[in-house]
Amino acid sequence: MIDFLTSWAEQLIITLIIIIMIEMILPNSSNRKYIKIVSGIFIIYVLISPIIGKKFNKVDINKTIEELEDSNKINENMIQINYDKQIEIAYKEKLKETISEYIEQKGYKLSSIDAEIKYKNEEVSIEKLYLKVKKFNEKDSSSIEKVIISKDSSINPEEINKLKQEISSSYEIEESKISLESES
Repeated sequence: MIDFLTSWAEQLIITLIIIIMIEMILPNSSNRKYIKIVSGIFIIYVLISPIIGKKFNKVDINKTIEELEDSNKINENMIQINYDKQIEIAYKEKLKETISEYIEQKGYKLSSIDAEIKYKNEEVSIEKLYLKVKKFNEKDSSSIEKVIISKDSSINPEEINKLKQEISSSYEIEESKISLESES
């Protein structure tokens, strides 16, 4: 620390001597005030340079660049996670629409649907598909017909298995991943 202060004092003294010599050599003229401004700035630079130099010497540029790259990687990972979630959500919505239409074509109505989906490496896989269906009677909705209340409107197990097999083959989902229940 003492070596640092002595070298700094030496630089300051040498600078002051040089500036005094320049002022003595130059004649009195209108440009003298500009020379004093420049010499004052130079003295301020000599005073501040060791402090600035120490701060910049402590900064490791490679470490700073690595930290910036790491923060960029974190941001990219967050963007990728959000992108993956959006793809999963969009895929779930499209799957719900298509399965609902498919089930309605088979004469049933989809009460609820839930899917566990995994998106990785630009591939979507369905881990589990939960469906609740009920019988659907297609009648003209413009006319009102007599309402008949029946106690058993559930779907029998054979129909459930057949529908499960059809969904499995149409959507290429393993039957073990499909949970299909009848809703009354």
